[in-house]
Amino acid sequence: MANKQQTEFLNKEVWILTFGGAFQRAGIYIYNVDISKKAEFRAAIRNKVNTIVQNKYKDKITIVSSDAHMKTLLEVKEWIDENYSLILTNGEIKFGIVQKLVNLFLKYQWCMGLVGMPPHCPFDRIVISKMKLRNPPSWTKMNSIETYKMLIDSASALAGNKTIAEWELDVFARR
Repeated sequence: MANKQQTEFLNKEVWILTFGGAFQRAGIYIYNVDISKKAEFRAAIRNKVNTIVQNKYKDKITIVSSDAHMKTLLEVKEWIDENYSLILTNGEIKFGIVQKLVNLFLKYQWCMGLVGMPPHCPFDRIVISKMKLRNPPSWTKMNSIETYKMLIDSASALAGNKTIAEWELDVFARR
């Protein structure tokens, strides 16, 4: 079992990967945002999401329902928009970026055995392309819960007897 220093190190590394996966090429910031504002923003998100994960996802037995998870994603988006609109492109963060951020963080936590299985997976260009949709949405531009629900339904159909999280691990491993 990892000690406190090891756990903190791993958590910082996971957040580096999470922010890289969610924010890279997404154009979330307005032009010329001060680096200290970006650092403050990321620290606040880490604290917010870490708290949510501790309160809602830590139980390895009870899986959070799909509806409850979508509600959490919407709450995170609203919180970010309310508190950080001044540094964000068009004054908001896209829902697609929020889902990638939270779902990717949960995926890492689950793979390390720290939380139970996530209800969803991180949807990005690679995962969406594996779904063979006729009109695939861009995850970085997605701002509709209806579009997200369509991705969930499509992934569930493709997953068969697996969960979406398990299906995505298979898809990710084969890329």
